[in-house]
Amino acid sequence: MTKSPITDKWIEVDFDAISHNLEEIRKRMQDGTRLMAVVKANAYGLGAVPVTRELIKLGVDFFGVTFLREAMQLRDSGVSEDILIFSPLLYEDYIAAIDNNLIVTVSSAGDLLLVEEAAGQLGVKARVHIKIDTGLGRFGLEAAEAEPVVKQAYTSEQIDLEGIFTHFAEATDDALTIQQFNSFVSLLESLQQQGIRIPLRHCCGSSAFLRHPHMHLDVVRLGTILYGQFPAGKARSDFHLRECYHFKARVAGIRHFRKGSYLGYYRTYRLPRDSRVAVIPVGLVDGFGVEAMPKPSGLTDLLKMWVKLIASFLNLNRTNLTATVKQHQVYIRGKVFMQFCLAEIPAGLEAETGDIIELPVKRTLASLAIPRYYVRGEGRVTENWVDSR
Repeated sequence: MTKSPITDKWIEVDFDAISHNLEEIRKRMQDGTRLMAVVKANAYGLGAVPVTRELIKLGVDFFGVTFLREAMQLRDSGVSEDILIFSPLLYEDYIAAIDNNLIVTVSSAGDLLLVEEAAGQLGVKARVHIKIDTGLGRFGLEAAEAEPVVKQAYTSEQIDLEGIFTHFAEATDDALTIQQFNSFVSLLESLQQQGIRIPLRHCCGSSAFLRHPHMHLDVVRLGTILYGQFPAGKARSDFHLRECYHFKARVAGIRHFRKGSYLGYYRTYRLPRDSRVAVIPVGLVDGFGVEAMPKPSGLTDLLKMWVKLIASFLNLNRTNLTATVKQHQVYIRGKVFMQFCLAEIPAGLEAETGDIIELPVKRTLASLAIPRYYVRGEGRVTENWVDSR
């Protein structure tokens, strides 16, 4: 059977951009600090296995994921480097993790008992990092209750206590971040006074890495900036990132409409002029036009949301979805369909069926069924890799 070519949509991941971003990161790492490349959530939608393999080629030897299944996907693909699982596990999952030389997280006294039992059953030492909750409110031991658990892990014959870490709640809030960091450091100092020195201490994600170099400690956990995006907050002008993710499709057809014609379900957009409209085979099922509506963080945030909704209702261009064809921005008109969307082609722009168009589909929302193509320079490195989980 002949392999079908790319005909509708795909994702390109630029390995050269990832290499560039990695070098930018290494320039700013403190001496003696180790890099943990975070490849959770399918490497932020890029494809965990190919991205991890590429990072290994670039000298990265430490990776972070959230769940056991993510770590096992890497192990099953031949990745033997260090992998830390951030989330606590069930007993049978601790068995599998320890048996596969994965580093597990202990975030409660109960977790520690399960890990000791699992390691004892296997007859090996479990590699462990302890999670401290300094204000995020997800997993972790509060500083006041952490010392007895850390002491037990440190002296346990079933535990190799390799690390201890915390996670900042809002790294763009410097005062809060400093408060969390000080709480974490106070615990570390108290433990050290008791003769407990844990080799790998870490707290910095991408935002804290950029804003607070003195907090790098022994490990930094980086994902967002590694893949070419600045975290929330003001971007640093001296830190140059390259976007590595590009969601592309081919125009499925060009339609010609008269002024006053309506587009899409519920006729939500009326053309103000005679127009050409591109039909694009990308829609809600692919993650395009899907927006999360989080709880507002305050009154100002709430007002911004309302302004955005009203502007979108009025079809103001600044709030409309866009795409890029032949380096020109075009606007998506009407409601996004399940598998298609419509783009108005501005006068003077030559566009035809088969042209490549790039769309701002959020990488973590992009369907896993869409093939990822990995490129370096002018050529493809890996073709048609799809996450088959």
